[in-house]
Amino acid sequence: MDIDFGWNKPIPQIAKEALGGDRTLLFMANEAKRLMDPYVPAMNMGLSQNVRTYVEGGSGVVHYLSPYANYQHKGVLMVSRITGSPWARMGESKVTAGRKLKYNKSRHPLATSEWDKAMKAARMSDFTGAVQRFVNGGGA
Repeated sequence: MDIDFGWNKPIPQIAKEALGGDRTLLFMANEAKRLMDPYVPAMNMGLSQNVRTYVEGGSGVVHYLSPYANYQHKGVLMVSRITGSPWARMGESKVTAGRKLKYNKSRHPLATSEWDKAMKAARMSDFTGAVQRFVNGGGA
């Protein structure tokens, strides 16, 4: 007896569907955002509240939308090309001032630049455990 076996879908698509596909990627982005929140600088919580999670190009994305998110993430002071002030007018470009940002640790003790790396160093096992439970069908 001869048996011929063939896949109805490409193997990468089967693997993606077995792991939950875009639902799992979106869960991963939301979980990463949740775990990063304590490390995001937050004088008035604007940066951590102005964020969007979505799936793009086969990856979960956490996108901080505030105009100052990039330099907060880098941890370097940016100033107006014209006035030298950190407060620039809309559309005005900024340059690096060559000084590291100082975060108010009394209001937000874990705040740091590169908060994604800080979260990974401190909470990666929590992240992977939550993703594993989600894939297994147990929720977060």
